Order: sequence, then C-alpha cells, then structure tokens
Amino acid sequence: RAQITLEDGTEVWLNAQSTLKYPSKFLKKMRRVEVEGEAFFDVAKDSKRPFSVNTNHVNLEVLGTKFNIYSYGESRCTETKLVEGSLKVTDNLNENNSVILKPNEQVYFENGNLSISPILNPDHLLWREGIYAFNNERLIDILQKLELYYDVDIIVEDPEIFNVKYTGKFRQRDGIDEILRILQI
Repeated sequence: RAQITLEDGTEVWLNAQSTLKYPSKFLKKMRRVEVEGEAFFDVAKDSKRPFSVNTNHVNLEVLGTKFNIYSYGESRCTETKLVEGSLKVTDNLNENNSVILKPNEQVYFENGNLSISPILNPDHLLWREGIYAFNNERLIDILQKLELYYDVDIIVEDPEIFNVKYTGKFRQRDGIDEILRILQI
C-alpha cells in the first residue's frame, strides 16, 4: 500500500500491485490521472479544473469527492464506490453509457453494463488502514484478492469449496499464512 499527495492537494491511496500515472503538474483546464488496480481518492476541490480518472474500462469525472476504484487489468469488471460528493462513470467504449453516483452508492461495470447499488459493506474500504474485510464472499473471490495483495499463487486441491462463503476481517500484517490458517479453521 502507498499514499501520495498530488500537486493539487488530492490524496491517493494505492492498494497492492496498483499503478497510478499522473503528471508532475496538472494542466490549467483539467486534472487527469490513470489507474490500474485499486485506489482511493480524496479529490481536492477545484471547480475550474475537473478531475478525471481513466481505467481500462471506465472514465470517472469529478469536481471534489471521495471514492474507491477497483480495476485490475486481469479482472473483467470494474467497481467504483462513492463515499462523498458526486461522480460520473462512463464506459470507455460507449460515451452514451454513463451513470451518476450519489454518496454511499457503488457501480459495477462488466461486459458493457453499468449497474448501481447501495454500498453494502463499507468495511471493504478499510484496506487503506491495512485491514482486509470480507462479507459473505465466495472463497474463490477471497483467494483471488489474497493472491493480488500478497503476490502469491494459492492452490486449492478441492474446487468444491470455491463457493463456500466467508465473513471476516484480517490485518494485512498478519500475513498470508495466518489468514489461510484462519480460513482453514
């Protein structure tokens, strides 16, 4: 994990294996960055220079807001959660396919579809504090995230257990061995 402050005062937290591309100085009329992976933004307000985040699948346009984006390259879906402010999410391949999020809403983008729902588990945003939280999630989805976070390959000999659902919180510093031991129990 890493936290940086951009030249305009915007704060960005990056999760494991995530990249952020940004200029050393933003243009006079706009602020644009690119993200691959997971990032949380606390965008500095500047009504004269909109802030834009580009990912593999969607473009996000904001003026001043707090939101989380999950868009890893190998993932077919992108997930955006809005904490504060407003956010326009647009399909990169179809500018007419867009939605505007309100606080405590999230949007999933998969196969060209944007679907909005309430944020059911705000604990997912605790990764910035070194806590990984899962709420009634399939083991296969949890293991994929753990592989990303710890840069490991996890082999499951019995694929029948992939759909078993788990709820729990883990501290990043506990390490992958401890987390897997707890899941095993």
